Amino acid sequence: MEQVQHTFSERVLSDMSSAVLVLDNKGCIVYVNRPAARMLEVDEGYREGNVRFSLFTDNVYNDVFNETILEALYKREETTVKKAPYMAPSGKKYVFLMTSSYLQDPDGAKLVVTLSDETIAEEMTRRFNDSSKTFTTFLFGFCGWILIYALWEYLKHPLPGDFMTHGVEVLGILMLAFILRHTSLTWKDLGITTSEPAKTVRTALIVAACSFVFLCGLKAVSRLIDPGSFEPQAPFLDIKRFGLRQILYVLTAGIQEFLARSVMQGNLKRIIAGERSGLLAILLSSLIFAALHIHYGFVFMVGSAILGGLEGILYEKQQNIFGVWIVHWVFGVSGTLLCLIDH
Repeated sequence: MEQVQHTFSERVLSDMSSAVLVLDNKGCIVYVNRPAARMLEVDEGYREGNVRFSLFTDNVYNDVFNETILEALYKREETTVKKAPYMAPSGKKYVFLMTSSYLQDPDGAKLVVTLSDETIAEEMTRRFNDSSKTFTTFLFGFCGWILIYALWEYLKHPLPGDFMTHGVEVLGILMLAFILRHTSLTWKDLGITTSEPAKTVRTALIVAACSFVFLCGLKAVSRLIDPGSFEPQAPFLDIKRFGLRQILYVLTAGIQEFLARSVMQGNLKRIIAGERSGLLAILLSSLIFAALHIHYGFVFMVGSAILGGLEGILYEKQQNIFGVWIVHWVFGVSGTLLCLIDH
């Protein structure tokens, strides 16, 4: 009769889709079903009655996991439900929702621990919280800097446009330090890595070349409509404008793309709910990107919003800032050499 009961119990536990770990009153492992064996990385049906779970999971990372089981062993009358991190022998990490209760057995009561894998859900929650914290911090910094800039204008001490730009660059550096110190966002989350560098650069150069052709066409059409536009006394493409400032502009372009893509677009996509989160993130980050150029006037802001939208699409496709960084730099330098913009 006891053999039949054992067989029935193990058959039920084996067929369960949830991961189940069974321990005796001494805290020794007596059974592990298939899902639990896969995650805990042991053989299915593992039953070594002299091996305590604390030895089985001997790792500082698993302290909360072990404490949860100990708590369940001592509180037999209660059902224990608790989340705990767990690291398997291979180093793979999980977050388990642990539910434990006692099961009466011919050999004595057994502690049955059900493990629900909450790793993905926990990761999504963490990323959401980190993104919310990052974007909120950015908005405080950005709005604060705009108010300071406006205050100086109000006090009749107007600042040069470069001062505003350098302030944004400082904000970008501070945001990177904040993210690395106060969040768990990775380099991949920030788009500061790529698995296909050659493809990224090749695509970026093609887009940059198309942007240059577009700007040339824009100037040519503008000259036909208004021959006096865009410094008619200067060459169509003024190579003499290319100097140290244009070379250093690569740093400005990189910092601005970090703010626009890593801080704004990437985090907005994680915060905004719905199927169109990617599109809404591109639109909103493009508008904020345009606001970063408020010191250059309305027309420049519109151009920045359009450029930001196109770069947002490229970033969505490539998931790294290197491609948009190249496009931004080429676009800015081309606009300067064509006398369309002055920086």
